[in-house]
Amino acid sequence: MNAKTNFTAFALLFAGILLSLSSCEQEQPVQKTRVYGTITIDNADTWGTWKDSGEVQLTIFPKFSLDPLAGWGAIPDNFLGPNVPGGTFAIGAPYNSQDPLVINYVPGKTTYSYELALEPGTYSALALGFRHVRVTDASKKTATLGVHWGNPAQVSHGVVIKVRTPAGIVPALNYPAPTAFDIQAGEEKEINFKADFNFVKSWYR
Repeated sequence: MNAKTNFTAFALLFAGILLSLSSCEQEQPVQKTRVYGTITIDNADTWGTWKDSGEVQLTIFPKFSLDPLAGWGAIPDNFLGPNVPGGTFAIGAPYNSQDPLVINYVPGKTTYSYELALEPGTYSALALGFRHVRVTDASKKTATLGVHWGNPAQVSHGVVIKVRTPAGIVPALNYPAPTAFDIQAGEEKEINFKADFNFVKSWYR
């Protein structure tokens, strides 16, 4: 067998190995990373009178950061400008802002299942919000009906909103912050939490 024949045989063998490896890679199951669970909505009957005014969206926020601005977390006083009170709220767009999970109203239903596929990483908040179609102020457009905060039996709206008064800066709304969490490649994390639709009555006063 001459050198040319040897080279041809080697090339064919190498090509066969690559094809075999490629086939094995294709056969590997794709790891699924997701967050799933159940949202229980208090005062869901209120939703019936608001369902034509907006959309209920489930959103998840990336890791909190002040530089660059991202996620949901504690904002220091004066950070957004001189004499501007801080607080705890979303400082950036949701991770799934381009494709939020929309929860549709079903009369008499109070418990809704959900599932979100996402990339591995750290997330600062999982929140259910009512996004009003007729409100143009970005800071008021979405009323947070509830967030995951590690206590699925009680509602937290996840925000601390402060106002400046003659006595100083005081909280107008003061709720426990959302719970940040990590998720690994291929991990499936169950998160259940509660929301309260009556919060729209306070938020849109």
